[in-house]
Amino acid sequence: MNSIETFLLSLGLSFGIAKFLPYFLLGMLGWFLARFIYRRVKAKTTNRWLLGLLFIATFIQPVLIYFAIYPIYQGDLVDLSYNPKSRLRLSQSKHLVVIALPGCKYCTESTQLMKGIKPYAKVPIEYWVLGSDSSDLNSYQALVGSQIHCELKPNLSEVLPITEGSFPTYVLIEHGKITKAWHNDAFGVRALNELN
Repeated sequence: MNSIETFLLSLGLSFGIAKFLPYFLLGMLGWFLARFIYRRVKAKTTNRWLLGLLFIATFIQPVLIYFAIYPIYQGDLVDLSYNPKSRLRLSQSKHLVVIALPGCKYCTESTQLMKGIKPYAKVPIEYWVLGSDSSDLNSYQALVGSQIHCELKPNLSEVLPITEGSFPTYVLIEHGKITKAWHNDAFGVRALNELN
């Protein structure tokens, strides 16, 4: 999540609108720039294909630059969730659980995203750190701060089937059961919209 998206979220927009509105605005900016340059160059050249190429290049350039910096992933466009079965006793309230491994680089990186979306998500977020070492739990708690709860999950045989071996795994729990789960590469805007 970038500062533009964060600003749009602070205005009360949804995660989806905050993700795609900059692309729309940059497309409009590109359109006006392309028309402005086209009118200036049209008087100086009669080469139609050169004018058309210049117009198209100017029109799409702002969107392409933004896309290169903040790309749209497949998880932003389509729902890539899955529904794992579990025999765990789960809370009745709706909340998001991030299942993480100690020492996992991607799990550690997920803490920044969770801290960023926490003020805008309407559901509580918590981390399940697999293992039994309290120092691992303390390191995750230090990364996410006091707003996100972390707990150790020493019984791997109950939790590993939920993750399908991919970490971190994001799990949406509601009414005591898992309603949806996402692997790290599938957790995009479509998944974030489920948190509101």
